[in-house]
Amino acid sequence: MDLDDPRAVLDSLYAGTPDAVVLYDRDGLFVAANDAARGLTGYEEREVRGGHYRGHVHPSDWERVNAGFATALSGGLDHFETMVRHRDGRVIPVEIYVFPAKRGNDVIGVFAQARDIVALRSAELSLGINQDRFRSLFEFHPDGILELKRDGIVSRVNVSFERETGFLGERIVGRPWTQLVAPERRDEADDAQRRSARGEAVEIESQFLDRLGDRIDVTLKLVPSTVASEIRGAYVIAKNVSAQRDAERAVIEHSARVRELYLVAASRGESASEQIDATIELALRMFDFDFGYVARFVDERIAIDNAVGEGWSVAAGQMFPSASSLTRHLAEIEVLEADDLDDSPWKADGARANAPWRSYFAVRLRRGDETYGALAFAARRPRAPLRPLARDLLQLIALFVEAAIERASYDERIEGLAFTDALTGLPNRVLFDDRIRQAIATAKRYDRGFAVMYLDVDRFKDINDELGHAAGDAVLRGVGERLRATLRESDTVARFGGDEFVVLQPIVDGPADAADLARKIVAELQTPLRVGEIERDVRISVGIALYPQDGHTIEVLMDLADRALYAAKRAGRNRWSFANEAAARAALVDRVERSGAVNRAAAGR
Repeated sequence: MDLDDPRAVLDSLYAGTPDAVVLYDRDGLFVAANDAARGLTGYEEREVRGGHYRGHVHPSDWERVNAGFATALSGGLDHFETMVRHRDGRVIPVEIYVFPAKRGNDVIGVFAQARDIVALRSAELSLGINQDRFRSLFEFHPDGILELKRDGIVSRVNVSFERETGFLGERIVGRPWTQLVAPERRDEADDAQRRSARGEAVEIESQFLDRLGDRIDVTLKLVPSTVASEIRGAYVIAKNVSAQRDAERAVIEHSARVRELYLVAASRGESASEQIDATIELALRMFDFDFGYVARFVDERIAIDNAVGEGWSVAAGQMFPSASSLTRHLAEIEVLEADDLDDSPWKADGARANAPWRSYFAVRLRRGDETYGALAFAARRPRAPLRPLARDLLQLIALFVEAAIERASYDERIEGLAFTDALTGLPNRVLFDDRIRQAIATAKRYDRGFAVMYLDVDRFKDINDELGHAAGDAVLRGVGERLRATLRESDTVARFGGDEFVVLQPIVDGPADAADLARKIVAELQTPLRVGEIERDVRISVGIALYPQDGHTIEVLMDLADRALYAAKRAGRNRWSFANEAAARAALVDRVERSGAVNRAAAGR
């Protein structure tokens, strides 16, 4: 194409422009259109030739299009946006320029140049949506957000920040953001802002000050704010982690308390009672109670086993009616927590009048499968409700107290197995040996005597052979019960095995005292013993040795008492015999004679 032919060049512009170009006559009727117009509307020329422009636009825009058409007819240029109809019924947003079509100086029609702005509108809509989303994200984000200028001045804050700190936005905007940071953390915050200004995303741990000056633990994320690739400032996202930090500190404190508790529990050198006292004392210190004690349930009473702190009228060893103690509730519930005893329902409790404290916490104690009692703590003032970790630790302390109680019971059982006879429950040879050693030491100190008696059941083998070993065991238990009932509390009766029993009479002035006790023992066994469904005559023989006249050592006394026992059996059984029968008989005769003389003298007066 030769540029010397400008008309041809302009024709190519009309035909090749990407914008739709439509020519209307002065009456607004369609004359011609380029290929871009056909592509935009989907209509061929023959389908729209002679049609009015109003048929090509949406009716709601007729008024605006008419005005633009009139402007073009008068020789002017107009520009507006409207909607054109596509052949398939779609409505397409377009940007239109209308200008006069001239021949010489005469306006013979109107050109309409249209550009599809669907993509533009979509981009604008997307931008608007994104702006709305950002605005919503900023304003309603659950974490506090500050928008900073490049120099660190606050330009905007969101609702969450206002709520967390108590500051209204107008009080913060225009101020350096580091004024909101705890003084000792400001250098670190400044450094984080400088790094964000260099394009870094920075995260630090810090503390904000709220409106009242209280500290808020926060995690700060500083993100550069960029416009057209230029860093204009930063966004500071402040996540309140106070609850998390409090929880972490509580866990650390809880771990330290548990460790301290385990150290107390590991003090095996102490008795169970001392260990319980130490555990209660530790709980008082940890949780600021004034008093702690272990209550044991005994029928309708409460026994105080351990008591630590300022307990006023409560002390270890005391007993109270159940109705007067709050611990009675622990028979039915696991935990009792009363933050203020002057509040309902505790104010009306029958035990409130007897409780000199204001707050109370108690945990049920068990021994095995049974309820043992309660571990209780009290304070003189009302208290805030315990936190879950504190409550859990107090219940753990109760478990340690339970373990100490179990250990004490176990020690008692072990001691019982070590020092008592399993069949009769009487002391065994080990315990009897300890008792007789004590008797010798006491006798030497106070220059007095005691008696040792060996006993066994006459013809016990016949009982076993006739009735069986189970019946024989029942006979031995019955004999043990009779002996225990006959002796004084200061006396000791032990079973050495088989049908052998030993009695220690710790205070004896002579053979007569021992003979009196032996006579009572033999007489007690004259009443038949019931064995199952039958009654059986059971007799015993007794051998007696006296300290110091018969011997000075355990071995000699026991041997002499054993020999005296067999002497009693040879003499016919069901009787007693002294190791030195002659000396004992002489002493008995002498006592009888002296007693007779005293009686005669009294009668003569």
